Amino acid sequence: MRFIFRKEGSCMTKQNQKAGALSATLVICAILARILGKFNVLLVPLALVRTMIYIGLYIGWGLSVSHRILQTQVRRYMIGVSFLTVFWFVVRSVKYFFVTDPVVIRYLWYWYYCPMLLIPLLSVFVAMSLGKPENYRLPKWARLLYVPTLFFLLLVLTNDLHQLVFSFPAGSVWSDADNGYAYGYYLVMGWIIACALTAFMIMLIKCRGAQRRKYLPALLLSCSIIYAFIYASGARWMQVIGGDLTAAQCLMFIAILESCIQCGLIQTNTGYDEIFKAGTFRAQITDHDHKVCYASADPPVLSAQVMCAADRGPFSLDKHTLLKSCPIKGGHVYWQEDITEITALLEKLEENREAIAESNHLAQENYRVRLEIHTLREKNRLYDLLQKETARQIRLLNDLFSRYNEEEHPKERRRLLAKITVIGAYIKRKGNLLFIREKTETTDTTELALCIEESFANLKLTGAECEADIPGGSKISTRDAILIYDFLEEVMETAIDDLRFVWLKARILTDSIILRLEVECESSLADFQNICESCSFEDGVWCLILRIRKAGGQT
Repeated sequence: MRFIFRKEGSCMTKQNQKAGALSATLVICAILARILGKFNVLLVPLALVRTMIYIGLYIGWGLSVSHRILQTQVRRYMIGVSFLTVFWFVVRSVKYFFVTDPVVIRYLWYWYYCPMLLIPLLSVFVAMSLGKPENYRLPKWARLLYVPTLFFLLLVLTNDLHQLVFSFPAGSVWSDADNGYAYGYYLVMGWIIACALTAFMIMLIKCRGAQRRKYLPALLLSCSIIYAFIYASGARWMQVIGGDLTAAQCLMFIAILESCIQCGLIQTNTGYDEIFKAGTFRAQITDHDHKVCYASADPPVLSAQVMCAADRGPFSLDKHTLLKSCPIKGGHVYWQEDITEITALLEKLEENREAIAESNHLAQENYRVRLEIHTLREKNRLYDLLQKETARQIRLLNDLFSRYNEEEHPKERRRLLAKITVIGAYIKRKGNLLFIREKTETTDTTELALCIEESFANLKLTGAECEADIPGGSKISTRDAILIYDFLEEVMETAIDDLRFVWLKARILTDSIILRLEVECESSLADFQNICESCSFEDGVWCLILRIRKAGGQT
């Protein structure tokens, strides 16, 4: 919440008085610039200065409204009014100082009626939005008010085609210096007056402020209407003292809306100081020097040191009271929180903390022990499974080690050692596949390729030529991967004594994988024909073909 306070007729009033005095001074300067211009004293420079004064006033008022008005839609429409007044002055300045073509000048004059029509309409929307929530949006039927407004604007802008708004003498240059008024002009002015009166009446009905001050917007509105008619009548005296329609009407529009704000017809974010003083929440608002500016009922006496401590974080005044601080524009706000219940709860928690901590420690220790036991059991189970699955190879490995220790011939020892490495690589890789099977039912062909490549690398120690080509990226069941690796191991063990060449090629199909194994050896591999899809022997080379489904069983 944003606080804008008035104190003893106070801070906000003084600011209003200063702003009003400054605005009045600028308006007087602008009027003096116009009067001097009438006597041809620096006509163009003073006119431009006067224009910049008015534009600066309206921009400043728009910025002021954006800070004072909280209701989103009201603020948006009033900023729109500020924009339209600036637009009006820009068009007027271009008309008088930057353009000489009569047609362009005339159309710039027509564009005066864009802000003249839209400002009263936006005032109606402002009035309809008063007292509504900040996210309030006007009903859809309210948009129908744009229809007559835009119609009248188009009527003015197309006046050259029909002269229903302004009429011009035949045979002369059409301009605002020599024109008459048709019935369309009075319709346009009637709509402008109707919107202005409607807006004022709605604000009057919704107002919660004092009745004695509501006359001011009505007086200003009346002055605006009277001025418009006198100006339209072409009275000479009005041309002398108030001949600048744009400046006069813009000032009137802004003055009417500002008077509605000052009279309470348009609610602003003010008057919260009394509410704050009546509060029982024991809060204080200070300036940057920690001097108390506003205080709620029964405020605590706080030293500057305590306030500074609260600025750094919540500060404990006593066992049951916490002082908090928050920076705001122009200073800080301090408030107290009763933490009696929290203190009691903390004491209770402190009493139970050690018991809970001990209980948690015991629970963690029990969990750790159970986890270690479970881990050891799982490791033992997997080791037992590996030993069971590779029992034949382990026996063969033990036999080879015994023969290696007994053998004295170096060449035969190297041959036995090569067999040992082949069997050892198989046991290692078979263990990896078994562990993978415990975690997932499928694996990538890359894992199978790694197993076979390691076995072939050790098989080369026997002097055999070995090659494998298994593309990765295809999923097969882990069970099938183990079956293929077991099959290859049995073939190698059968042919290892006279193996000269082995080649394995995998071909990836849409739903299956075909493995072609070619082995050049003297040993017979005919016993494997019941396992393979096909088994043939030609020119001393055995050709074995296996087929497995992707992520499926052997076909």
